[in-house]
Amino acid sequence: MAYLVTRLAERGCITITENSGIQELVALLAAHNVGAVVVVNDGDKPTGIVSERDLVRCLDKSDSSLSNVVVAEIMSRDFISCSLSTKSSELMEIMTKNKIRHIPILDKDRLLGMVSIGDVVSRLIDIYAKENEQLRQYINS
Repeated sequence: MAYLVTRLAERGCITITENSGIQELVALLAAHNVGAVVVVNDGDKPTGIVSERDLVRCLDKSDSSLSNVVVAEIMSRDFISCSLSTKSSELMEIMTKNKIRHIPILDKDRLLGMVSIGDVVSRLIDIYAKENEQLRQYINS
């Protein structure tokens, strides 16, 4: 299993239901300081993802009050996910290719967690720092 994804799956994932309102979504994103959440149905099965970008698009198209808009209306139903065996380098490639910043971690349609672009960058920085230290030790020996 990939180190990063396995570790991130342990922290869980913030979710919201399809029928939740936009105000609840905004409050959830702000309270947890995240940019996206996984949308689940009544059976807790992931059905989509909703991000800050989705909110902005909704605001841009909206002519009236958002008080009646529900998450199901603005979420992305076709979302990209990863498994526990996905490597950091693969995540970086997927995110770059698809211009996305969040990837849910799934195991047989069961939501385990979420990977953000910040998680991938932090992991790469850790890898480079370890390599740097190994090179310093080699040079000094």
